[in-house]
Amino acid sequence: MRATAIATALLTAALAVAPTQAAHAAPADPQPEHAFADPAQRPAHGTAKSTLATTAAAGGGKLESRILPLLHTCSPTLRIRAQEMTSAQLTATCASLANQDAFFHDVVGDSGPVADDRNTTLEVDVFNSSADYKAYAGRIYGIDTNNGGMYLEGDPSRTGNQPRFICYERTDVSPGWQIWNLNHEYTHYLDGRFDLYGDFNASQSTPTVWWGEGIAEYVSYSYRGVPYTSALAEAGRHTYSLRTVFDTTYANSNVNRTYNWGYLATRYMIERHPSDVATVLAHYRTGNWAAARAHLTSLDYEADWNAWLTSVATSS
Repeated sequence: MRATAIATALLTAALAVAPTQAAHAAPADPQPEHAFADPAQRPAHGTAKSTLATTAAAGGGKLESRILPLLHTCSPTLRIRAQEMTSAQLTATCASLANQDAFFHDVVGDSGPVADDRNTTLEVDVFNSSADYKAYAGRIYGIDTNNGGMYLEGDPSRTGNQPRFICYERTDVSPGWQIWNLNHEYTHYLDGRFDLYGDFNASQSTPTVWWGEGIAEYVSYSYRGVPYTSALAEAGRHTYSLRTVFDTTYANSNVNRTYNWGYLATRYMIERHPSDVATVLAHYRTGNWAAARAHLTSLDYEADWNAWLTSVATSS
């Protein structure tokens, strides 16, 4: 889920207060103002790009300072950079994220940050629109922008590392203004800090997408009290076995399997088998990916899984 980047697309996890190449050679991408320690990215959808070096200090780039001039501190652990936001929008955004903390910790039952995680302060960088995001985010951060936002974790063990969620506003959805995928992406930050040891590459040594994207969807929808209608519709189709969802990677997946079915598997395990979730997270938190994988693949809940899918689909 993490480490340099977590991209998300086609999600509806938003704040309730979230191109093709030419046939011949295209010109080289401009050098980003920010570069990140780990060349890997976590693309949930879209094409990953590689970037190098170390995370730049906040406010270091000229283009970033010009395009995102507004700097607002929510708390000692959270700040917002933006093109334009009103005082009311800033206040509502800060409150939404701050109130999500307790909800998340109650769900995952952590006892504090994982070892060696120094990502103590998150920066949320907000563009005015999807068009602005596509025009500027690649140039500033060196990221792919064919997505609904991206979480850049960097190297959480490095002192001074600055994790960021790069996102944009939407005004074409109810309630009329949203930071797209805000609560989903904030969950990625919390999950990386409190549930997943090390960086993104470490967590991908075994399939963990079911949990990484699933918990982000589960917390976002549950915390906001919004029904996840597309996932509930998918439940009625019984497309995937639970074991198949546990096997999900970004390479073998699609949008429905990654998000809808990740949500369903995570919700099922939290609701029906919380002790198994606790066992898996205990391994994730120490970087024992093989032990977590062995536990998951030893489970046989397929009959109960299918009965549960039917029940949530018919109750929606």
